[in-house]
Amino acid sequence: MIHIDNLNEGELNRIRISCAYLFSPDLASNDEFLKNLNPASVKKAFRDKAKMYHPDLHAHESSEMLHRRKERFLKIQESNEHLGSYLLGNTLTMYEQGSGKGDIIAVGGAKGGIGKSIFAVNLAVLLTSMGKKTVLVDLDLGGANVHLYLGELTMKGSINDFLHGTVSSFQDIAVRSRYGPFFIGGDSSQLGAANITFAQKLKLLKAVKSMDADYVILDLGGDTTYNIIDFFLAADHGIVVTTCDPASYLEAYNFLKVALYRKINRIFGAESVFREKKDADLQELIYEFTTSSNGSRENTIRELFALIKEKQPRHLSLMKDVISSYRPRLVVNRVTGSCNVNEVVARVREVSKKMLSVNVDYIGSLPYQKEIEASVRDLVPVIAKYPQGTFTKQTRLIVNKLLS
Repeated sequence: MIHIDNLNEGELNRIRISCAYLFSPDLASNDEFLKNLNPASVKKAFRDKAKMYHPDLHAHESSEMLHRRKERFLKIQESNEHLGSYLLGNTLTMYEQGSGKGDIIAVGGAKGGIGKSIFAVNLAVLLTSMGKKTVLVDLDLGGANVHLYLGELTMKGSINDFLHGTVSSFQDIAVRSRYGPFFIGGDSSQLGAANITFAQKLKLLKAVKSMDADYVILDLGGDTTYNIIDFFLAADHGIVVTTCDPASYLEAYNFLKVALYRKINRIFGAESVFREKKDADLQELIYEFTTSSNGSRENTIRELFALIKEKQPRHLSLMKDVISSYRPRLVVNRVTGSCNVNEVVARVREVSKKMLSVNVDYIGSLPYQKEIEASVRDLVPVIAKYPQGTFTKQTRLIVNKLLS
């Protein structure tokens, strides 16, 4: 149920827009319909619309039509998130602290094929070799392959077993790999596996936070959907992986920007320490700023600061605190002799500082070697196969910087 009488005009309008995407414009304008909304009806509407617009289900269509479907699906997904935050936000805390004692390390990147999963696997193997109880969670739910990189051809269970209630505990699907770390596999065999609902995301986030481990490593999918971004933001350490390819580091910056925009749009969300200070006018101002177009020029966070100083001055300090708490890390992978790592790092850091007012912490690079390809083919982690190799030494340097 949504208490529309307690909402300002901006909040109510956004709810109507979300309902228009998930249901219909006629139902969105019906106040009684809004008042009687429930999680089950929103979940069903999202699934029905996802079948209609998810581009993966219409691969035979033209690239232009697939692009249109993708744009529409993103709006549908955003609408599902928005309504879910109103319907579930008061009963479930997105990043609720569990009984776990360890740090969460999220490994992300907005482009596939950059070696992100291989890095996550070897990071887990190295931490285990250092005597740390480490759990690797495959959150690339649409393309799960972490178990293969750990030499496991089959899985005891998957995240979907936990989400669907087949097992009662997240720990029940954790498997000790032959190379040390425990792992929890995703399930890409199930159609739509990556499109978990808002409630399922809350359940999964709480379970991750409750893991009994020194370190929990999240291998994220190679995109910028809300599900991926929310797991990245929930981590104690967020690592963005890129290569020296221009398309890769441009996507790395885009990942950083989308994550920051998501963070500030959730400034008063259930997961935020500032949720008790909720101000609808500030929330609406942030939303309009992050979704509005400024011609061909991208808005900067400095401009947002100026806008808040003008219209909501009492919240300027709060916004600066939220921005300063965003501390992403950068790793450059697959480095060859022709790659100028310093130039790549400088570009990402410069544009992030200029446009986002964010300091990106570069924590190291990893080489491209034939031994890595051989290791992947043999389904043996590089660090296990070459414990004294260059890749292992560089990964150890990254760990030292990450955890210092």
